[in-house]
Amino acid sequence: MKKIIAILILAAEFASCTKLDIAPNSQLTDQTSFKSKSEFLNGLAGVYTSIGVWGGQNVYYFGGGSTDEMLFPARGTDWKGDNQLIFLHTVTPATNEVNNFYNSLSNIIAVTNTYIAVIDASSLKDDSDVKVMRSEARFLRAFAYFNMVDYFGNVPLVTKATYDASNPPKQATRADLYNFVKTELTDLASSALPATNSYGRVDKYAAEALLAKLYLNSAIYLGTANANLADVVTLTSDIVSNSSYSLDPSYHHVFGATNGVNNVETLFTMICKNKGTACVNMSAMFSLDDSRGTYGAWASGWDGAATLPTFYRSFESTDIRRAQFIAGPQFFPDGVTPSIQTDDQGRTRQLVYAVDFTAKDPVNNADHWDGARGGKYMMDGYGNFGNMGSGGMMNSDMPILRFADVLMMKAEAEYRQNPGSTDALALVNQVRLRGGNPVAPFTSLNDANFLAERGREFAWEGWRRNDLIRFGKYGVAWDYKPADGTDRTILPIPATQIQSNPNLRQNPGYN
Repeated sequence: MKKIIAILILAAEFASCTKLDIAPNSQLTDQTSFKSKSEFLNGLAGVYTSIGVWGGQNVYYFGGGSTDEMLFPARGTDWKGDNQLIFLHTVTPATNEVNNFYNSLSNIIAVTNTYIAVIDASSLKDDSDVKVMRSEARFLRAFAYFNMVDYFGNVPLVTKATYDASNPPKQATRADLYNFVKTELTDLASSALPATNSYGRVDKYAAEALLAKLYLNSAIYLGTANANLADVVTLTSDIVSNSSYSLDPSYHHVFGATNGVNNVETLFTMICKNKGTACVNMSAMFSLDDSRGTYGAWASGWDGAATLPTFYRSFESTDIRRAQFIAGPQFFPDGVTPSIQTDDQGRTRQLVYAVDFTAKDPVNNADHWDGARGGKYMMDGYGNFGNMGSGGMMNSDMPILRFADVLMMKAEAEYRQNPGSTDALALVNQVRLRGGNPVAPFTSLNDANFLAERGREFAWEGWRRNDLIRFGKYGVAWDYKPADGTDRTILPIPATQIQSNPNLRQNPGYN
C-alpha cells in the first residue's frame, strides 16, 4: 500500500488558458510564492487539477459520445447542438465543443510548462522531492500531448512557459508529438519517477502504462505497421510483476465511494473528494433526471447521455458490470415503492428508463426517459456522492489508467502477435471473471470479442473511441449513426486556433 500524504487540491492556483502558446497568468508565475517544498507541493496539487478535462465534459463528449457506447440525444429543445455532430462524426473546425476540448488540453500544457519553469528557476530545483514533483508535471504534460496526438494529431509542440507574439509556435506533425511523448515517458519510467508515490500522485508504473497505451496505438499515430507490440508486453509485464497494483476483487469497488486511498487497481486517477475538488460526476449528472425519489435531492441531473441499445445488450444479463447502467422501472431506496414522476406527455406514472428509444430519430428528438443511464459510480449503493447537493460533486475518484487495462493491453499485444496465445486468453478471462462474475469464460479470442470485452470493462471511462479506431471500427454504422470515412478518426484543428496562428494547417478532410 502506498504511503499516504494528504495534498490540498487548489484549483484556483491557476487561471484558465485557452491556447497552447499562452502561459497561464496566475500566482504560479510569481516565483516568490515558492520558497519551500510545501509550497511546491501545494502548487503541484493545482497542476493535477488541470486534468479535470478527463472527468469533465470533453472526454465524455468525444471519448464516449462519438462512439457506440454513448449518445447525447436532443430531448426536445434540450441538448440540441454540438453533441449530435460529435455522435454523427460531422463536426467542423467551427464546432464550439472541438475548440473547448483543444483549449482544455492546451491548458494542461500551459500549466505544466509554467510549473516546470518555476522549479527550474528555483533554488530548490536540485532537491530530490522537488525533482519528483517536476517529473510529475512532465507526466501530466505528456498525458496532455498523448491526447493531442490521439484526438488532433498535428499541433504545436510547446515546452516553454514564455511566448513570443511575433514568432508563434510552428505546427508539429503527429509523428513529432508521438516521439516527444515516447521520449518523455521512457525517461519518466526509467529514472525520473519513483516506484511508489503518495495517494493521487503518479509513479513510474503510471508512466509505463501510458507508454504502453501509446505503443499499442502506434500504427494509428504513425501510419505504419505496429512494431512496438513486444515493448507493450515488456512494459505491462513489469507492472504485473514488480508493482503493488493488482486487480480489485470487486468491480463495483473500483468506482465506489471508498475507492481512494485503498484502491489497489488505479495507476492514474483524478481525485474527487466532493468539497475539496470540482469533480462533477458526469456519468450520473449527464444522465439522470427525475431520480430524486431513488437517489436523493441531488439527482435532478442534466438528463442527457444514455447508452445505446446494442451496446447495453452486449452485456450478458448476468454480467455484474451491467449494473453500471440504470435501466427499467425505478423505485425508492426500499426497492419496492415505485418512483412516480411526470413524463413528457404530462402523465403521472412510474419512472422507467427504457433501453430502446421510442422516437424514430432519437439523435435529434428523443423522449426524456429514453435510454439506459450512466451509473458507474453508483454501483456500491446509495450515499456514494456525499454532499451531492453542492453541484453534483462526488466522493469517488475517477480512474484514468487501471490495472485491468494493463492486463488487457498485455493480452492484446500478445494476441496481435499470436492470435492463439493462451496467455492472452487467460489474461482476458482474468479481467472478465473477476470477483466471480457469473459469465462464461472465453474459449478463444478474436477481434470482435476482444473489442466487445474492452467495451464492457471500460464503458464510459473515455477509452472507447481509442479502442474503436485501433480495431478499425470507428467509421462503421451503429445504432442511429451511418457509416463514415476514415478521415473522421482525427478531429479538426479549431478554426479559432488557425486564425490566431498562421503556422497552423488544417487536418485532412476538413475545410
